[in-house]
Amino acid sequence: MKIFFMCVLFFSLVIQAQEYKIGQGVQLNKKLTVGAYFSTDYTKGSSVDKARLDDVAVLAYGNLSSQLSYFLELESAPTYVKDYKNHSTQTNLKFYYERAYGNYMYSDNLALRFGKFITPIGYWNLEPINVLRDTSSNPLYSSLLFPKFVTGVDLYGYVNEEDSLQYHLFLQTTNDIDEDYINIKNNFFLGSSLSYDISDEINLGATLGYFKTKDIKKDVFLAQINAKYDNYPYLLQTEWAYTDIKNKTLSNKAKQFGGYLQGMYNFTQQHAIVGRYEYFDDTQTSTLIQQQHIGIIGYSYRPVYAVSIKAEYQFNSHQELNKAIISFSVLF
Repeated sequence: MKIFFMCVLFFSLVIQAQEYKIGQGVQLNKKLTVGAYFSTDYTKGSSVDKARLDDVAVLAYGNLSSQLSYFLELESAPTYVKDYKNHSTQTNLKFYYERAYGNYMYSDNLALRFGKFITPIGYWNLEPINVLRDTSSNPLYSSLLFPKFVTGVDLYGYVNEEDSLQYHLFLQTTNDIDEDYINIKNNFFLGSSLSYDISDEINLGATLGYFKTKDIKKDVFLAQINAKYDNYPYLLQTEWAYTDIKNKTLSNKAKQFGGYLQGMYNFTQQHAIVGRYEYFDDTQTSTLIQQQHIGIIGYSYRPVYAVSIKAEYQFNSHQELNKAIISFSVLF
């Protein structure tokens, strides 16, 4: 009920705000800005035929002082699913803590983030809002290899005067703040990452980590690399990760390896074409889809930056998984 009233308040403020610009939220006072977003999609393939109201979220953020800030994101996902193939519907009106953290900036070289925050890995994971992404779908890499969020602390900052080399040292020693809303449940996650801007157009990064899963007890070692070339109208990025897994329950070992290479060309600021190649291999499973090659061709239209209409088709090495996806998303 509290979330409902927050949504009503936000949209009433949007209507009344004279200087409101879509995508920038509404500043209620110097210490509080509120916003929201939603995304919808429709997926059609030989094994799937469904429409979703995938994300509905509300945001609150602001600066409490020159050094201390906060961010809160409550999300319902998927909020509504209509499965035409199985003739069923699913509704989920519960809101979960996706992000809830404080941030203390001591200097450009040292800052502390505490609470539940995005795991500082690569590029894709750092853009959790659908409207900001370039395709309707997410690479398998982004959800199957590492926990997407950390509930703990993160020390980060720049290590040189040019602010071109950034580090993160993060640690989790407890359960997630909201265990119903994380891709891999864990109670220990230790990692470090580096991000280096070679130039204004080229960035490189890497992450090393170790985490312990909960439901099926596993010790997982993670190694990841990423690279990006961003020079409008071209954007090329790639991310790859490897995990070495020790299953304590079954006393065996396994590995995962996956990643993607994605390129985008902007015809104009509103229109772009996107192509992506994905690879994923998981020796934990003996099914026929242990290994997947996925090719994606897509189109993106942004009448304004905070509104996105996207369409794509996925070609999977297992043809029964081929599918088309269209999506519509808005950031308020």
